[in-house]
Amino acid sequence: MLASTGAQACSRVIQITLDFQEDSAQLESKQIVRLASWLAEVRGLFQYGDADVEGVAVSNEVKKGRKELARRRADAVASVLENLQEGLPIHSSSNVYPPDLLRSKGNYAVVQLNPVNAPDCSPIPIPGFKY
Repeated sequence: MLASTGAQACSRVIQITLDFQEDSAQLESKQIVRLASWLAEVRGLFQYGDADVEGVAVSNEVKKGRKELARRRADAVASVLENLQEGLPIHSSSNVYPPDLLRSKGNYAVVQLNPVNAPDCSPIPIPGFKY
């Protein structure tokens, strides 16, 4: 889901999770529209230097090819992102996680935009206070 586009002024985590059908690497049109709408919403927040895309699958001994499925999900999302955000460098990764580490069924990919002009989130020193 949309993460931290307005919760904190200095938050640098700007990401969205896109869902896939089980055992599929086909990004549905509903998810493409969600990604396009989200990009339009966050485009004005910062200038972005690059993006990270992680394709995810859940490990399951019954089904093989989980790593390949995760990679295909990352590739599908990266391809759409490339078309929607031309010129933005995209770094893809794919990972397989055990079911107990995931908040869902593991049928998703995450896009994170990395700002280059985000405010400094370091705490401002208070005069006279020793850390």
